[in-house]
Amino acid sequence: MYSLKDIAALEKENLTKLKRLEDKALFFTSSELSKAIKAAFKSDSSTLKNSYTTIFSETYAASMMVSWLLGQYHVLKIVDEDIELSNAPIYLAVEPIPFQEAIDSLKAMIPTDSWEYRQTEAAVKLRAFTISNVSGNEAINRVKTLYTEALESGASKSETLQKLDGFMEQAGIGEANPYWLELHYRNNMMTAYNSGRWTQVANNDLVQYLVYSSVMDSGTTELCRHLDDVAKPKNDAFWETYYPPNHHKCRGTVSPMSEKQYKALPSSAHKKSDSVSKSQIARDDTMSKEHQFKSSPVVALKSIPRSLMKEAKEFELVKDILEQSSKQSRKELTEQIVKATKRSIPSKVLKEAVDNTPELNPFYEMMSERLVADSDEVLFGFTELNTTSGDFVPSLQYILHLDDELTAMAHVAAFDSEEAYRIDVISKADLNTEEYIAMEK
Repeated sequence: MYSLKDIAALEKENLTKLKRLEDKALFFTSSELSKAIKAAFKSDSSTLKNSYTTIFSETYAASMMVSWLLGQYHVLKIVDEDIELSNAPIYLAVEPIPFQEAIDSLKAMIPTDSWEYRQTEAAVKLRAFTISNVSGNEAINRVKTLYTEALESGASKSETLQKLDGFMEQAGIGEANPYWLELHYRNNMMTAYNSGRWTQVANNDLVQYLVYSSVMDSGTTELCRHLDDVAKPKNDAFWETYYPPNHHKCRGTVSPMSEKQYKALPSSAHKKSDSVSKSQIARDDTMSKEHQFKSSPVVALKSIPRSLMKEAKEFELVKDILEQSSKQSRKELTEQIVKATKRSIPSKVLKEAVDNTPELNPFYEMMSERLVADSDEVLFGFTELNTTSGDFVPSLQYILHLDDELTAMAHVAAFDSEEAYRIDVISKADLNTEEYIAMEK
């Protein structure tokens, strides 16, 4: 039976393995990004659309998948020491996409539900593709600023092109020290990793408690020092707020515990755990400021933050992202469309729609019977959530023309529950300006 000391040692070893994978992925990714930027400048292109970008995006997506799978594997080892898992080594490929061997090896080790896995995989790929494309365009803008300044100072184009490596180093995306890219990269790897861990915890009856484990060194924040060794029931609302990662470069993890392990903790550990609460942390200015990530990693993987979507729109990437996702996850999207058409629209969702838009009242029965089950068309796009976060969710949007003026749109999460979660009224003009992919019913 693992003690807190044992758990800390094991998690340190797990994070060391994760970092080793991250380092190799970061090196390869920064190399491909450098090639993409050089190719863009030499062709006088202001956007990153070439073969190097494809490899960069696919590498990013693959490394997030490895992190997600590795998180599951590490939890399974803690929960059941006798679980039969392959001991095959995890190799890193170089061509054409790194980590495929790692993905295949880990998939063989992890007894995960097929539909759940494929949905999450599709969500991870979409998020990774969004992040990698936005990051690539942000990177080229950072270099472009330095490039333009050099030209304005009197340097020729050929002279300036020769300085691209130096500009990339200054911008934090050079191969030698990609500090800017690294910050974004590691945050997303840890989010995927911790989400993978939760995947194997959520519905596991052997896991009744969770304990926070922090890497304790000079880089540890006050928040993670305070949370270290805090143990609470798995279903405690505390984890909805403080499940890691909690801030940039967070190395915190949450480890599973049985009731027997929890009861065996020393009284001091129980006392500390009971004293730590959301309100207590919120009263501390330092810890409140350090708590930068407030969304569960599971939710984060299946949504796109408002700030990221804003940049995707500014760089005119939304249509590209949707097209890429629809190609990669065609099977999952088609299955979701079929599943959704067999589900009734919740009466609560219909009532909210009618309350918000009284003009829909005469069409209540029509929407209930046809909006999803027999819609006029189905689109694949992003839906902005009506929450304070304003995050965007990849959704299947079911369109039904109620009359010559009114058109209803039902939203179903593309990679989550197949039940409609919202109904909006949309004008035909708006329908023509929104970015989406038309799907076959």
